[in-house]
Amino acid sequence: MELSDTDWGILNLCSDNRETRKNIAAALDKSPNYISKELSKLSEMGLLKQPGPAEKSGMHVTTKKGGFVLSKQEKYERRQSELFGELVTSAAELSYELSAETDTEVTPSDIVVVTEQAHDLLQKLDDNSGVSPQEAADRIGMNLYATQGILYELYFFDLLDQAVTSDGEIYDLTARGRRLLDQPAQTTVKDANRTWNLITSKDKSEPSFDK
Repeated sequence: MELSDTDWGILNLCSDNRETRKNIAAALDKSPNYISKELSKLSEMGLLKQPGPAEKSGMHVTTKKGGFVLSKQEKYERRQSELFGELVTSAAELSYELSAETDTEVTPSDIVVVTEQAHDLLQKLDDNSGVSPQEAADRIGMNLYATQGILYELYFFDLLDQAVTSDGEIYDLTARGRRLLDQPAQTTVKDANRTWNLITSKDKSEPSFDK
């Protein structure tokens, strides 16, 4: 998910008000034609929509997905732009699935982890601080490149804090991360998110007729 400074500016403007192409161009000091291209791109990503009641109203607002992306702006790293987009999509899909299991809407912001590898690594970082990517890789027996992606997921979901020192990146558990670890042991990512959001699995509550 490649996002430029202009894209972030558009998303911010459209999160506060319904904005037209001309208003956005004027606010960001960009040409209307350039803004049109960026609006199309953001709409294709599902981050913007044109509200009604008129079809193709010419106004633009951020979608729920766009609002989630905005909430993660400080987590955006150009080198991890593809993974950033994957995490946004995975969180949106998982929140939709979990919403079907409860009367309360689960939003992407309510999701705490989306891959089993990240969930597993978090368990292995319990009560450890100042962990480097190489130390984390050694704990889970994976190569450094793959581990950096897993650490980024935990950072993206606010389970780890990231700091850059003279020796490189280090990661510390956040209060949110410790709270997740304090929950009863969960075997799957979906169960971890169910427990976090106080959802009782339908699969567990329904009787089995297999026998």
